[in-house]
Amino acid sequence: MSVVQHIRDRAGRFRWMGLLVVWAVFIAMAAVLLVERAGVQYSAGQHKLGMLAANDAVPASSAIFGQKPTCLVITDSDQAGVEDVKEQFDQILLDMKIAHRDVDLALDGADAIPSLTSFDRVIVLMPSLDGLGTHLTDLMSWVSAGGSLMLGMTPDNSNCLQAIASKLGIESAGYDYATAESIVPSEDFMLGGGERYEFSDPFDSSLSVSLRETAHVWARTGDAGTPLIWSNDCGSGHTVVCNIGIYDKVMRGFYASAISLLGDATAYPVINSAVFYLDDFPSPVPSGDGTYIKRDYGLSIADFYTKVWWPDLQKLAQKYGIRYTGVMIENYEDAVNQTEPTRQPDTTQFLYFGGMLLQMGGELGFHGYNHQPLALWDIDYGTLYDYKTWKNKETLVASLNELIAFQDEVLPNAHGSVYVPPSNILSARARKLIGTDVPRIKTIASTYFEDGTDLPYVQEFGVASDGIVEQPRIVSGGMVDDSYMRLAAVSELNMHYVSTHFMHPDDLLDPDRGAKDGWEVYKGGLTDYLDWLTKSAPDLRRQTGSDCSGAIQRFSSVTVSLDTSADAWTLSLGNFHDEAWLMFRANDGEPGAVTGGEITHLTGDLYLIKATDKTVTIARKEGSDK
Repeated sequence: MSVVQHIRDRAGRFRWMGLLVVWAVFIAMAAVLLVERAGVQYSAGQHKLGMLAANDAVPASSAIFGQKPTCLVITDSDQAGVEDVKEQFDQILLDMKIAHRDVDLALDGADAIPSLTSFDRVIVLMPSLDGLGTHLTDLMSWVSAGGSLMLGMTPDNSNCLQAIASKLGIESAGYDYATAESIVPSEDFMLGGGERYEFSDPFDSSLSVSLRETAHVWARTGDAGTPLIWSNDCGSGHTVVCNIGIYDKVMRGFYASAISLLGDATAYPVINSAVFYLDDFPSPVPSGDGTYIKRDYGLSIADFYTKVWWPDLQKLAQKYGIRYTGVMIENYEDAVNQTEPTRQPDTTQFLYFGGMLLQMGGELGFHGYNHQPLALWDIDYGTLYDYKTWKNKETLVASLNELIAFQDEVLPNAHGSVYVPPSNILSARARKLIGTDVPRIKTIASTYFEDGTDLPYVQEFGVASDGIVEQPRIVSGGMVDDSYMRLAAVSELNMHYVSTHFMHPDDLLDPDRGAKDGWEVYKGGLTDYLDWLTKSAPDLRRQTGSDCSGAIQRFSSVTVSLDTSADAWTLSLGNFHDEAWLMFRANDGEPGAVTGGEITHLTGDLYLIKATDKTVTIARKEGSDK
């Protein structure tokens, strides 16, 4: 073989070897990317939770029906404000699955108070205790023998209060009331404790008191330190006093936490979910005033969303483990009279943003064929909105079916099932139609709070009688440091162990929603909320809308009974499926090993239980009684 031929052969082999090396590098890169992608998908999907079949999920009221009452609630509806407070406590006790018996002194008289031996806690909801008469003595004797009593309303300083003051932990009480301008729960009492939460409309609502050294204060005002929630040992029993004087829905978590102080332990179901909604997403490029986007970035509205807003949301999702739920709008036209609605021809935005959202482990739901709320003639917008009403039920249902068909065509793997009403407006008749005529929609995510009008569709967390999951949104936008929203957020962490947040892409086009401040300020507020949420509840599951609905189904259906022995607490769960989550407060003893579930310490004596069996046994550590 000539030298030239030898060199050619070696060169040929070298070229093939070089190609093999290149291919090896590409294969290695692909393997790394595949592993990385698999990791991302696992991270995004690790909290996925399927929804139960409709007949397996029941409303909380049905689940608890027939349960033996373990709590007695005594009210006097003749006293001011009592009926409204009772309504809030009824919902709190329902969600905590505490079956209770009611006695209204105004209707039944004090003699209707039954023997207390069959109850383990009594909640008194009335400012003046005078109506109890001699029954107050019986009540306090029962407490001293091991019962638990809670005064849920700020008490009046009456002769009856003074007679039992020491047993409530009160040294002295005045006749004036202090302004509760904020609340600071102790760090070992509630999730998010140790921080100050402002009240929107403070007033003189809290009785001025001086407490005995035996009293344990769980929450105070932020300025003068007026005690708002405290407990006191009374013989073998316990008393708890709520001195807040504010009973709005936004306060439920504080009262639920106070109720959990009763008895030697309390367990109640929670949802365990954090959901982040993107309303009007994906949709055609929203119209609006791009002045401030142009000012800050020199970009068009479309380029801002593509180059700035969406990449920033992706970074937030990666940092905080968020799985966004986008809810689609097909167009922004106002047609409300079509039985065969016109199909949106431009699918660019939907494919681009919707496809990436799904790839991130997110979910797509429905916001509307257009941005007209589902309302027939039964809603009057007055001067509040320029919205139209639908011509009839056929056009209303057709609009939803068109949106569903459009999503299935453009993004066939989306499988949307969650509906978010535009502006949280949904008429009673339209709500009924969703349950009967649009089976694809399995969840409605509207609002948790009223707004002073009768327009919003206000919800509780739970399962409706028609099987639709009710999943209200709690906080919104980038300014979650607003006093009311942050108060709502901490309250619901402790009431339902849940956070539902929503924002609109076009917030940055509306001066009333933060456009003047700009995206960086808006994003900073959102980041601040996410930091607070992560610090307050680091184990809270990041879920999509339908995953949260599955959690709500289980929360709504399950019931809890707690038995205590010298060496263990036993939780017996009714309507248990594959898992359930519970808040557990150990007031007397320290939890040890758990069978039938897992336990996570949250703060102080508060724990999170994941039940994996219908019976959960929590050992009490030896010598841990308090």
